[in-house]
Amino acid sequence: MAIPTIPIPGNVSDSGRSQPVAKRVDPLSVGDIVPPIRLPARDGTVVAIDSDDIAGNYIVLVLCPDIGSPKTVSALKHFKGRFDTLVSAGAKLFAICLTQPQAALGPVEKMDLPFPILSDPEGRTFHLFGLSGSSSKPAGFSTAIIRPNQHLMALIGNAEKDQSITAAAIISSDAENRQMQQMTRHPPALIVPDVLSRQDCDRLITIYTLQGNVFVEPSHGSKNMTGDYKMRIPDKGRNDRIDHWVMNEETSNFIAGRLQARLTPEIQKAFQYRITRFERFRIGCYEGERGGEAHGHRDNTLPLVAHRRFAVSINLNSEQFEGGELRFPEYGGHLYRPETGAAIAFSSSILHEPLHVTSGRRYVLLAFLFGEH
Repeated sequence: MAIPTIPIPGNVSDSGRSQPVAKRVDPLSVGDIVPPIRLPARDGTVVAIDSDDIAGNYIVLVLCPDIGSPKTVSALKHFKGRFDTLVSAGAKLFAICLTQPQAALGPVEKMDLPFPILSDPEGRTFHLFGLSGSSSKPAGFSTAIIRPNQHLMALIGNAEKDQSITAAAIISSDAENRQMQQMTRHPPALIVPDVLSRQDCDRLITIYTLQGNVFVEPSHGSKNMTGDYKMRIPDKGRNDRIDHWVMNEETSNFIAGRLQARLTPEIQKAFQYRITRFERFRIGCYEGERGGEAHGHRDNTLPLVAHRRFAVSINLNSEQFEGGELRFPEYGGHLYRPETGAAIAFSSSILHEPLHVTSGRRYVLLAFLFGEH
């Protein structure tokens, strides 16, 4: 019996080169990859935020549709005063305005800002982050924070009186992940934050709880099932895991869309492998006594599953359980417990073990991804 597999909708770009910011129908959400942005600075140079000298840092884009307004001037003064704090936390700052590169900027001209002002007269960057009013001209003043991996980390809106304070707090809260430290043995595993939002995770937990409460006997799925269903997974005799198979097309497309937009391009960048297909998604639940044999497994050792290239786990409620870490015994004793919504992806050939949940209930989205070879 073959395992049903599904193509990932859309195409993942093969190009890693910088381009002018592309038009986008829907604005970016937190977790989305920010497309390449190239804009001219006041001195005539072109700044690409994904260039080697900028990428790898937090990027703060201060979006100023009305560069000469008192509100914008006040905001830029705040960012000027907090510039050293943000830089010391690993950030690079840029202001973006709608004027031509050589246009007069009014009172901003005399501010001697320590960060560049970039010009986007067509307003594509503003629309990219959802800053559009009733007309074609973007409205509002906002700050976008981009992670070092070029994913949108936060978008701070008009309601914040001093967006520089909020930006500094957001970046500082993540600073522990940026500390330099000497690494020991570790697996070739990729962790990508914000692949699922908190709301996405709650949605999947609700689906697990309220839907698909038809149980089938342990196997690799049932070709006769048309709706969501559940199955106990007695891997190596353990009895603490029940998986929910996602058969609903709307749910499946929603998950695939998140992975295609936020994760599969990172797998391609990190491992030079193009993901085009996936098996039916599962929402796993670990609770109670583990039982069975306490050791790891690989995900592609049987002929039926030899096509698998990458396994993906996304914790849906990391704050609500203890234990349940992932370990890779071939690469040392480190334990991995990504925060809620963050994906950890690794080769299906690697020995791995989800540890016993000692308290609470662990919900996790599970996926097996592969391509044409």
